Amino acid sequence: MEKRGSTVHNGTMRSGDITHEIEELEQELSTMRTRLDEDDSSFSSLERQIGELRDRLTETRDTVRKHELRLSEKQLELAAAKRLERLEDYDRDLAEYREGRTRVAGAARSFLEELEAYDGDVVRLRQLLEEMGEAFGADDARVGELATALKEEQDELNGWWQALVGATKWRIVESPEADEVPVAQSDGDLAKDLQERAEEKRSRIREYFGKNSPD
Repeated sequence: MEKRGSTVHNGTMRSGDITHEIEELEQELSTMRTRLDEDDSSFSSLERQIGELRDRLTETRDTVRKHELRLSEKQLELAAAKRLERLEDYDRDLAEYREGRTRVAGAARSFLEELEAYDGDVVRLRQLLEEMGEAFGADDARVGELATALKEEQDELNGWWQALVGATKWRIVESPEADEVPVAQSDGDLAKDLQERAEEKRSRIREYFGKNSPD
């Protein structure tokens, strides 16, 4: 607040000057009171708005929580409905299973046919090895080439035989009689035994697939 000068006569202000200063002070006080009322009104309005916003925020949060809970319930209902629909639609799974079984049976038949042809090749090659050994001698290079070719089966196919047995062994009820491994045999006896054993195994497998064939 500005300081105002006063007219002083012999150390005493005139009443008119004092009155003027009082009027100015009253005017300034009135202005300040008006500003105070306006600020107070603005503050009250702001507090009211904050309260309304706080209430609206609380209400919105409650609504969001309710919607989240409802959404979770609907998601559970959807999962349950889909599960029931999937169970009711079992015939599709059954059809797929039967189709798969038919494909496996077809693949097994094809494999047995290929295996039978391969075993025939092995038997013929062993017989050829025996005849060539008798004709040219065991040290002949051609005889050695045949012998080496026959030994390649273990390196190239043994892993596949093991995988095949592992995949099918538990599916077939084996006979309690174990196959006996021949000890000392000539090439001719070995070829004959191989042929008999191969035919026996093929017969057992064909019998199994014949019993379980969908045809």
